[in-house]
Amino acid sequence: MGIFDKLFGNKRKVNKTLIETPVDEYKKSQEGGISIGQSIYPVLKRKDDPKIHILKGNQGVIKVDFLDDLYLCFNLDMGTHFEMVQHDLLEKTSLTIEELKNTAIRNLTKKINESCKVGVEDFSENIPDAKPFYTVQFDNDLNASILLLDDFWETNAKDITKSNRIAVTIPAKNLIYFSDMRLMESFRTMKPVGTHMYNASIEDGIHLSDKTYIRKDGKWILFLDTDEQLAELW
Repeated sequence: MGIFDKLFGNKRKVNKTLIETPVDEYKKSQEGGISIGQSIYPVLKRKDDPKIHILKGNQGVIKVDFLDDLYLCFNLDMGTHFEMVQHDLLEKTSLTIEELKNTAIRNLTKKINESCKVGVEDFSENIPDAKPFYTVQFDNDLNASILLLDDFWETNAKDITKSNRIAVTIPAKNLIYFSDMRLMESFRTMKPVGTHMYNASIEDGIHLSDKTYIRKDGKWILFLDTDEQLAELW
């Protein structure tokens, strides 16, 4: 059984507000057609990303507040490239943003089930006191989007780290790292690696966040790196 089978197996409840019909009949005008219901994916975008503020006519990109400096947006997979979903899609299909989100999460879950690896980042050869931390890889355009899947962080990530305090950094759209916050040798190794990769990703325009978040009681909390907050999180 694969690592995600337990999480996304047959016992998982299905949200009935997913996009099925008639949205699957709504085709993008191109050769072969694109099924909206099967091609929408959730993506995280920086709030200062100029691409998400471009208007097409009087229509803008759909943006949902997520964490601090990040929006939840939606990409339509056109086969050869992605297009960001704008509000006109809601008008043409009578969809709500919640239905769009549910469908995007469903498609993301399916993609993860098809191909996903949890890798180990180990710097102990060069840093004797370092402990390994983890990375998730399944799609270079969507790796960071796994931050949206609460079930992963409440089950699989806890099983992997043997902890209920998960620290996460998402330096770029293709990178996400996580560790046990309480294993300080791992946590303190992951943070500067995340910062380095964030800075390295700026030139390519794929940087997301230089912040670190802690998972506590089913919520993401911005890590402030103070003794007082660390004591509260512990």
